[in-house]
Amino acid sequence: MGSETPGKDPGAHVLRSTERKILLSAGAVLAGIAVAGRYRMLAGAAVGAAIAYGNFFLIRRILEKAFPGEGTIRKGFIVQYVLKFLGLVAVIYLVVRSGRFDAAGFLLGLSCLFLGILLEGLTRAFKT
Repeated sequence: MGSETPGKDPGAHVLRSTERKILLSAGAVLAGIAVAGRYRMLAGAAVGAAIAYGNFFLIRRILEKAFPGEGTIRKGFIVQYVLKFLGLVAVIYLVVRSGRFDAAGFLLGLSCLFLGILLEGLTRAFKT
């Protein structure tokens, strides 16, 4: 794969491509909500999409630091991953508990993570 940067993890471009697909999915979800005229859901969907993107961004950063190369795994990987997960649970709890955002819109926004990964998988499946 000629687009890889020397000295970088060869899987890093896949993760960045997946990030772009998550953003694309977020745009499609937000546009779909707007076209459907469900404006009350837009804020919740935007917050959910931002959390989904932020979660994947942090996963990518943690993985890039955990596997620097030469077959070694850094020891702080598990701690960072658990802290990220606990932070994610806390943020989702606070958003839902606040009641400021439409729950269905929020769930649609969170689904952008799944949709982005699905889109990346389908893209890679049809490239072969």
